[in-house]
Amino acid sequence: MLGEELMGDSANMVLVGFAIGSILGLVSVVCFLLGRLSRDGIISFPPRKATDHPAETAKDAENGAVAGIAADDATQASDAGAATVASGSTPNATDADIPAAPLYDEPRDIEELSRRLAEADNPLRELRTLTRDTLAQERAADDDPTAPHPDAFSLYLARGLQEAGIDDPGAHIPDFEVVLPYRTKSFFLRTTKRRIPEREALRVIALEGALNRALFAWKGLDHTATLEECYAFNQGLASTITAQLGTKPIKQASMLDVAGEWGVRQTFSAGIESLRLPLRLSVRFRVNLMGGDIAIETPYRDALCQPHSVYSEELDRIIPATSQMRDQMATDYALRLTLLLAAHAFRSSRRLCHAFVAVVDKSPRGRRCLVSADISREALREHDLSKPFDARELCRELGVDFRIEEDRLCAVEQGFVPEAERFCPASRYDNVDLSSRILPDFEASLLGTKFVHDLGINEDAHRSQVAEAVARQLGGTTLGDVRRILDLTQNDRDATVREAGERCAQAIIDGRLDDKDSLAFVDEFVNGGALSRATAIALDQVTSGKSADAIETLTDVLAPVDALDTYSDGNGVVWREFTSYVSRALYNRLLAKEGEKVCLVPDAYFAAQLLMASALIDSGRQEEALGFARRAQDLCPFDVSGTLRAARCFELDHDFEAAANELIQQLEYAFDPQSVGVCYYRLAFLEWKLGEADVADACYQKAVMSHSACSMAAQIELMSLRVENSSDGVAAEDVEETLRRANIPLAPTESVVEVLVEAAQGATDAEVFPVARGFATLLSALSGDDVMHGVANSMENEPDR
Repeated sequence: MLGEELMGDSANMVLVGFAIGSILGLVSVVCFLLGRLSRDGIISFPPRKATDHPAETAKDAENGAVAGIAADDATQASDAGAATVASGSTPNATDADIPAAPLYDEPRDIEELSRRLAEADNPLRELRTLTRDTLAQERAADDDPTAPHPDAFSLYLARGLQEAGIDDPGAHIPDFEVVLPYRTKSFFLRTTKRRIPEREALRVIALEGALNRALFAWKGLDHTATLEECYAFNQGLASTITAQLGTKPIKQASMLDVAGEWGVRQTFSAGIESLRLPLRLSVRFRVNLMGGDIAIETPYRDALCQPHSVYSEELDRIIPATSQMRDQMATDYALRLTLLLAAHAFRSSRRLCHAFVAVVDKSPRGRRCLVSADISREALREHDLSKPFDARELCRELGVDFRIEEDRLCAVEQGFVPEAERFCPASRYDNVDLSSRILPDFEASLLGTKFVHDLGINEDAHRSQVAEAVARQLGGTTLGDVRRILDLTQNDRDATVREAGERCAQAIIDGRLDDKDSLAFVDEFVNGGALSRATAIALDQVTSGKSADAIETLTDVLAPVDALDTYSDGNGVVWREFTSYVSRALYNRLLAKEGEKVCLVPDAYFAAQLLMASALIDSGRQEEALGFARRAQDLCPFDVSGTLRAARCFELDHDFEAAANELIQQLEYAFDPQSVGVCYYRLAFLEWKLGEADVADACYQKAVMSHSACSMAAQIELMSLRVENSSDGVAAEDVEETLRRANIPLAPTESVVEVLVEAAQGATDAEVFPVARGFATLLSALSGDDVMHGVANSMENEPDR
């Protein structure tokens, strides 16, 4: 069926907790989509004319369709009736009465065109050439009956591109590349510049719309379709976008739906990326599953993005669309899109009861809300959106707030704020390190701990809390402030708090600290210890090339700490450093031993180990440096910094194999693009030194593909390697197999990725958003997937308190 051909690619979409129904549903929906459903249910297209059709096909004959052009020898056919139908003449017509049949090019395969444009270096130039050539061919064919006309699909595309301004001398179109998202296989034009003026962005969206309309017509119509049918088809498609969700009614609300916050966000985002719409869809959404609410904002696609020509069924021809007609199209599309998004939200989870949707127009003139809706599940489930309906009437019935003047949407007050407490509870961002929450059993298994505070990474969390509380009570006399500081800190359970209180009190007495400067007081209280001060000094000395001074500075401060085994493991206690919530959860799941208690070392202590290793390496004392590098590896096993210094120690001693082994072991746990990229980059150089050119080539390619800070350097060195070896290198499809043969992990490894996905779900469902955001952002970067990007963007930032 036509609708099934159009939407066939989307039918295979399978996602977590998500299955969109048949995209266009039953035959009646398809018929309506074509805009040709008569009262008796029969599809009626405008009569085909000899000037409309390139040829009759077997499919036409089987369906009883009438070809619009006769073959050159039609009058010589033995079947007079067939000749009569083919030519459109009467039985008494003579050869002289029959006009010469126009010639047509073979139909252009729009799908093949999409693939070619996706590979083109300059798709804009190719589209301009296509537009000019096709329109010039049409003009020539109008003047010369012997010249062939372009096929209907090419002409439909060329007219659409021309109307979108592709050849407008007064308009600037930014460079773009053609992307074919695998879920829809439709056109997405990605501009090479991240920020472009609003007018240019709308023009790109209009071009994208013209391309997609041509693609939809190609997939949804018989390839002998006329130009008029292409227009009629897409007009019908625009008025039935809600039919994509299928004919099954929206289910009643239920708290038994197993998908949590993570699953619902994935499902909703996947559906957004899978909808096939004539105009680009982008949304910003927030979810509060416990409250049963979802907030959605989507940009308004105004008249500039709408087609400039339409098919008139009354006149049976294509006519220019007036500005009022385009405003009407934009209005109707915005209202239908509002209903589509609400219905999709309710299909994403039965726990969602209210969908708040806003259609927003953002321009240099400012931001305007044009449609604001609070649609309830119970109200919407009464309506079958797969059938024809009046969008304005239904929206009014559902209480959607919109205002129309001369078929144009006007500004209304937006009835909700996506960042409001209703959608984004502030409790999601409660302090992780100081939390007393106990996780549910399932989420605890995914995060590797029963307690939220065991996901903490900030050693100074309690000290910072006390510092802010004390600062709020300062401002009196110096003596009073000193007494107040000591009273509030002397009996604290944390020795670092007691020490900070005494230190700050003494600094105020000495005049080194102004007790009226709250920010300075908090900074001194939290970071003013001897270890922090010494580390800051040593950093300046190392960067200034004064390695010997740095070694002396750090030795003086580390010696008394290590002499007391302050941060040594033992008695079921281990001391660790974590640079992110992701690394903490990975440690809990992959490395933590049952029953052990993890305590956090000060950031300055970990930094001191790295600085000491660097200073000793610069001083040529690799053996001593290796000890500090090993200490850093033990403290922070998921951070690559210690491993890079250890590998450098071996490299300077010309033990390239040992250096390579350090990096190979680190790749077992590398999880973010930067650490993955730098490990492969350094390993490539070492493998090159070891004479393993193919392995080095494969490692360089992995570094390039990591999109890390060293990707460009890796690309340059890869070219040098290939020039040196007079080789084309390892084929891209052989990279992973080359690494497997060399026993080099493919980072991030399957075990690491499994934990990343599970921990992301656990943190999101448990609403521990400082942790959840880190995982979602990382998974978005690693996968490059639009669905995961949508999930990451759906997580609000920490609210102001």
